[in-house]
Amino acid sequence: MTQGIYILLGSNLGDREKSLAKALGRIEGIEGLELVAASSVYISEAQDMQGENPSFLNQVIKADYDYSPGELLSALENIEIELGRTDKGKKSPRTIDLDILLFDDRTMETERLTIPHSELLNRPFAMVPLLQIDPDLIHPGTGKQVSEYLNDESQTEVILYKDYVARTV
Repeated sequence: MTQGIYILLGSNLGDREKSLAKALGRIEGIEGLELVAASSVYISEAQDMQGENPSFLNQVIKADYDYSPGELLSALENIEIELGRTDKGKKSPRTIDLDILLFDDRTMETERLTIPHSELLNRPFAMVPLLQIDPDLIHPGTGKQVSEYLNDESQTEVILYKDYVARTV
């Protein structure tokens, strides 16, 4: 059964654009996954990290996926490792970070994975590109539109870096 998913891609180390592009290419190669849309790339200050850190480039993709959330998480973690991430779970600079934001209309919480992403509604750098793809998206946990959680002030924290929206719909 195909399910709509949203994944946040982020990078703040090395050639950030190249890291996003490599990650996107590898994500497209995940068995059972078909890319539907990709947001523009946005830049924002690093949040919740110790000391001075480079800004992040972020992008959200929407895809159709045929398997379980756990299988998707494992595939994404393998991509992170392939692209040089060694500090999963720590708030430190990274070449690539891949987070499942939403998985169809599911809600779940396990030791490894929380869906919807537990910090989604607190992260303008995730909401802005997500809403670019799907402006009327409903958060399955709250039943409200995601756009209701994004105020004018928080939108200014996220700046368009590269205008690019692709849809295969």
